Amino acid sequence: MGNMLKAMSMMLISVIGIGIVAYSISTTPPDTSINCDDQICTTGTIAQVVDGDTVKFLSDNGDEIVIRLALVNAAERTDVGGEEAKIFAESQCSAGSESVFILDRGQKPSFDREVGLVFCSEISLNELLLENNYAEIDPRFCGRSEFGGLDWAIKYGCD
Repeated sequence: MGNMLKAMSMMLISVIGIGIVAYSISTTPPDTSINCDDQICTTGTIAQVVDGDTVKFLSDNGDEIVIRLALVNAAERTDVGGEEAKIFAESQCSAGSESVFILDRGQKPSFDREVGLVFCSEISLNELLLENNYAEIDPRFCGRSEFGGLDWAIKYGCD
């Protein structure tokens, strides 16, 4: 009888231990936060949504910056789904919206566009486009982008 009680106690302790580990894993916050103390952040407003993955941004000091959204690739406006991607992006970050641009230091400018993340209302436009199927991850840049390791980038295809 004593051995059976000992075995049941060990099993109960194991189950509790597994439960604690599972709980701690499930409550670990995802790596989605960006600390502007460690990044090159610029505050301003959206001047124009050009298409699903490009916006014009007006910084607080008056500089206009054309931004290619890092890691995402939306259809061109003339292609199937392109106009829908632009309309969705505008619904999330309309002209005049206060926003933050975070430069991707791992990427070079592309066609006179800076590359980075755009946040409107503290929400990543890059992530929203992927989450709502208006864009796909562009795996060619996952290894170069400093944002390739964020949870949403990994979720949508960066290794």
